[in-house]
Amino acid sequence: MSSKLYKIFEEVEGRAKLLSKYWDNFYTEISQYLPETYQPEMKELSGQLEQALEKLVSELRNPTLTLATTGTTSSGKSTLVNLLCGAEIVPVAVSEMSAGAVTIEYSEKKSLIIHETPGATWECGEWHNIREEEIYQRLHHAMMGYIDSRDRQVNIACPQSVIRYPFRLLKESKLELPQGTKMRIMDLPGLAYVGDEGNASIIRQCREALCIVTYNSAETDPQRVRSLLQEVVEQVKDLGGSPARMLFVLNRIDVFRTDRDWPETENRFVTKTIGNIRSELTEQLKEYTKEIENLQVVKLSTWPALLALQIKVTDDIYSAEACKKADNNFNGLIADILEDLPRNTQKWTGHDRNRVAEALWQKSYAEEFQQNLKEHITQHFPQLVIPQVIERFNIAAGNAIAEWATQTITAILSSSEEHYQKECENVIQIKSDLDHFLQISNEKLRKPFDDIAKKKVSDPNFLLILEGTIKKLQSTEPYNEIGEKLFPLYGWEIALSKCRKGVLEEVISSLRSGKVNLNNPNLKKADGRYVSLLEKNLKRLIDLGYTASVAEDGETRNAVTDEDKKNLKQLNEELGQLSINLSLLMENILEQVADQEIKRMYEAVTELFGCYLDFLEKGASDRAPNLMIKFPKSELSRVQTQLNFKDFNFESGFNITEKTWEEETRSFWHWFGLIPKVETRSSDNAKIPSAVNLLENWTDQAKRAEPEVVKPIVNWLLEQIGQLKKTIDQIQSDVIDRYRARLDKAHQEVTFDYEKQRNIWQPMQQKAKNIAKEFSSLERILKEES
Repeated sequence: MSSKLYKIFEEVEGRAKLLSKYWDNFYTEISQYLPETYQPEMKELSGQLEQALEKLVSELRNPTLTLATTGTTSSGKSTLVNLLCGAEIVPVAVSEMSAGAVTIEYSEKKSLIIHETPGATWECGEWHNIREEEIYQRLHHAMMGYIDSRDRQVNIACPQSVIRYPFRLLKESKLELPQGTKMRIMDLPGLAYVGDEGNASIIRQCREALCIVTYNSAETDPQRVRSLLQEVVEQVKDLGGSPARMLFVLNRIDVFRTDRDWPETENRFVTKTIGNIRSELTEQLKEYTKEIENLQVVKLSTWPALLALQIKVTDDIYSAEACKKADNNFNGLIADILEDLPRNTQKWTGHDRNRVAEALWQKSYAEEFQQNLKEHITQHFPQLVIPQVIERFNIAAGNAIAEWATQTITAILSSSEEHYQKECENVIQIKSDLDHFLQISNEKLRKPFDDIAKKKVSDPNFLLILEGTIKKLQSTEPYNEIGEKLFPLYGWEIALSKCRKGVLEEVISSLRSGKVNLNNPNLKKADGRYVSLLEKNLKRLIDLGYTASVAEDGETRNAVTDEDKKNLKQLNEELGQLSINLSLLMENILEQVADQEIKRMYEAVTELFGCYLDFLEKGASDRAPNLMIKFPKSELSRVQTQLNFKDFNFESGFNITEKTWEEETRSFWHWFGLIPKVETRSSDNAKIPSAVNLLENWTDQAKRAEPEVVKPIVNWLLEQIGQLKKTIDQIQSDVIDRYRARLDKAHQEVTFDYEKQRNIWQPMQQKAKNIAKEFSSLERILKEES
């Protein structure tokens, strides 16, 4: 692909303009031989083409490049945003600070908008000609206001902000974008805040964005590393689409420079982490296996890189502050230079500061990151923009012109008395052949899912049957071309199971250790109220003795005293409450996980239908080459109805049984030789389940509910296939009707002798086919540039 993006965009524009000239020339030539009655239709086509071309040129010259940034906990994502901007305008904190989405649009004039949101306790408004420090402080106050109010106000919405700023990425990185390109950076919220509806709507916009995902390289604890890897998967799922458009950044990589055997430890870490990220993504996103193999991962230390920029600013006070921060926090990166400099950073000369800045820039890998980002944009930005622009152009005008030109000339060549009746019969046969082809193709697609739908929901192998069916479908033509793209249609269970298991294991671990510690990434996205209820519930269970060996192995307990009975009853009630709290929490978490999985399923269906439509279009072309039947994928492969998963509920607790027996007791009368007293005793008895038993029980409950999830999915797929079939039938019928109308019109209005037919219309037919071919070739430009 060309290193200059604008050349690619110019090529598409130039080719589209050339197509317009081809049509104009064809229009002029054919007008000499057609009756005047054809002019209105031709003029309408010309008008449509003119408008479509105007829109295409506008979209190619004024595309929007969106960079979306996200990252794992404490990965320096906000500092990266500041690095891209070249100034500290987005709040940075040790704890998770990115509560609301911040959109930064390029503008020479600086301004800040904090939108009014429901329940806002912070100042909202619009500020122009605002300084960087004020932008930072206002955003900081808004985010802290939200974080502080979140637990108290149920319906409070995250702050949504827009900054207009002349960020350095566009000014200094030499991206060679089309001249009118608009650019924006979207600083996405942390995991704990992605569920907010305002944030969710912003994240949905990122499906046509290039994404930067930061990873915290400074984390060393094995358990936290596993959690970070899961966070990476969550971030990728939230962003949606292919990981190929995501650049992964191993941030805070400078941590390894303090090692004695650096850079060996750094290289070992990079190799291992890239392998772990690929492995984790491949396991849970098999549909992108090929893209994950070529994952783009770069090293970076954002803070020293940002300080390098700040040291070079003309504001002497600002530069001096950056020098002091560099000396306090990164003297290991500039140790060789510090030996030559005064210990007081205020006394550093301009030359001294430049040396420090250059060292920080180099050792933070900032230059390599910037180059990698540039290449990433060059490689993927055209793919995000151009195919959609071309398809809109063809839907608006290209397809109609190709169809009109080919059908009209074919109709004219078949319009004589000698050929007309034969062609009418041919149209009937073509329609019959196409109907049969479409019906057989539809039945082959439907049958596997129809077979599943007929099975009883009680079948415990429902999910395995679905998986086997889809794998078999993927191995047959034409669907063997899409590889693992259909994995989400059955792989959702892996995600739901992993989520359930992760959360439940956190609960079990807390009970075993006697210390509540809920750090699973999915719990970060849960409603804080449900997490709080669970935490309090677990603490009460631990206080009642359900911890350590009891939680580990379970216990058979006989409660004889009133106090013991009371505690046993309370323990049972608390385990019952645990079921309620877990059900509430799980429903909340699984709703978000299910939303992720459903989006992946939509993409899988889009891939399936796209492949199906390509197959149908080729089949239709083989059977009716002169009808120019087109099935636009962007319109037809869309999901028409929404899918929802069944809620999961969990039950726990134990049975308490009463046992009685008679026991001989000594009384006052015993000393006088009277008969000993016999009293009836009772106890409450229970087998208290271990934490492992609870986990297994909850897992079994979820497994038993799976068929009730699979059945609606299959029915939903069949509904989508049915709706697609109706649309395809209608498109095919409309194309044939238009051809029949053109054939009738030609029979009534066009007359010519044999010589004229041979010398004029037969060459004209070839020209019409060439026009159709040229319009179809427009979408292949990106492949030619690759």
